Amino acid sequence: MTAHDFAEFSWDEQADVKAVLTSRGFELGEFRITDKDQGPADGGKGAIRQISVTRLTNGKTEVYDTDHFAPWITDLDEALLAGKFDD
Repeated sequence: MTAHDFAEFSWDEQADVKAVLTSRGFELGEFRITDKDQGPADGGKGAIRQISVTRLTNGKTEVYDTDHFAPWITDLDEALLAGKFDD
């Protein structure tokens, strides 16, 4: 299992996340975003990626299971819109 801090995400993924946060009235510094990669349990090909997003002011966390091509950023946008990170 490999863990990465948000600063290690691809530049385009970072830009997309920042744009979503800004569009919902948040700043990147309000969140801790990390991921973990792990191989599938059955030993097959393909990695499972788990993204963890935590709002620092209240500790609310959402976890997104995804692969490297899934739209987890859309799920984050929907969570922000639904108020899942609000106080």
